[in-house]
Amino acid sequence: MKYCFFIFSLLISLTAMSQQEENVEIDSPKVEQYDYNFPNTNIGKSSLAFYFGVGVPYVTSNLADYYKQKVDLTMALDYYHHNNLTFSFHFMFADGNLRKEIDVNNRLWTPQDTLKFKAWGLSIGYSVLNRVHWRVNPFGGVVLSKSELVSSSGNKYKTGLKPSPLVGVNFSYRFINIKEEMQRGEYSGASGCLGINARVAYVPFAVNKKNVPFSGGILYMTIGITMNIF
Repeated sequence: MKYCFFIFSLLISLTAMSQQEENVEIDSPKVEQYDYNFPNTNIGKSSLAFYFGVGVPYVTSNLADYYKQKVDLTMALDYYHHNNLTFSFHFMFADGNLRKEIDVNNRLWTPQDTLKFKAWGLSIGYSVLNRVHWRVNPFGGVVLSKSELVSSSGNKYKTGLKPSPLVGVNFSYRFINIKEEMQRGEYSGASGCLGINARVAYVPFAVNKKNVPFSGGILYMTIGITMNIF
């Protein structure tokens, strides 16, 4: 959790710095007003972004009594339609171990065995804050989630797919040279940039099966890199 708070604080600091940069550039008398169309940034255009992040999951309900989390991964393909409306495809993975012995499908599973979760699906969102560098984008949708037990000897037990709602928010900061982008022509072609991204996504029904003793949701909290294509 301290790691996540540190990254979020860093992103907030970057936001303040970028706001100052934008104000300085826009107020500069050296560039004509018509040049401020930002033709190759996220301002007033549709764009595509690929995200990959790593973090530590947080589990809810009695799943916390059975699951010892290690790491989670999140990948997403985001399409920003005319700047703010967002359509995304998500894939999320969490890996860990059992905390105690359980009996599932007439087999005893132990803390040495692995418990994995996967979820993938679609969401729609809207950017409530959208600047040249900075974006805050809440989203909601539906995913298919499943869990899998893997023993140390290689035996597996899968609980099957379970539909679940998905809610979350995406905080991103993009490394854009404003002065350089303003000099590009309006039809000079596509460009791209890298960004740092903090993303939180909650799957409330990650597990909800009668044949396993645990149930609950997973909060995927990841920090990663975004590749933006304009």
